[in-house]
Amino acid sequence: MTDIIVNIFSKLSLEVATVLLATLPFTELRASIPVAITVFGFSAIKATLLSFIGNIIPIFLILLFLPSIVRFAEKNSQLLKVFLDKYFRTLEKKYKYKYEKYGSVILFAFVAVPLPGSGAWTASILAVLFKIRPKYSIPSIIAGLFISAILVLYITRGGIVLFT
Repeated sequence: MTDIIVNIFSKLSLEVATVLLATLPFTELRASIPVAITVFGFSAIKATLLSFIGNIIPIFLILLFLPSIVRFAEKNSQLLKVFLDKYFRTLEKKYKYKYEKYGSVILFAFVAVPLPGSGAWTASILAVLFKIRPKYSIPSIIAGLFISAILVLYITRGGIVLFT
């Protein structure tokens, strides 16, 4: 699997590779900023800007298409309905109380802390699940990404200083 990803990314410009790496749900900007700086040799500003742009893309796609996909799956595929119900039920049990009470503020904090599983993808899915309107969820998630990008940048730069 890693070989396939490396092969695909090696055929792209480094800028496009950085944006795509930030767009993926399992890497987001938490991986794309360090890779862009340490592997691709980008400046901190270029790496952060490209990663930030790449990580914003899924927010709009998820908020735009996920509700329709869920409705379609519930109507047309019992297997998808079971999978989505289980996935959403798990997220709902874990986060429902917090989101009902604090909504978009929690989305901001959730994304701002650069931990695995707490990025824009999950926050966007939670916004759909808990019906937080895009006019509130989008600014909260983007603001959280901005803080997360700064934290990842400083962690990366600290790691470079520490290990060189």
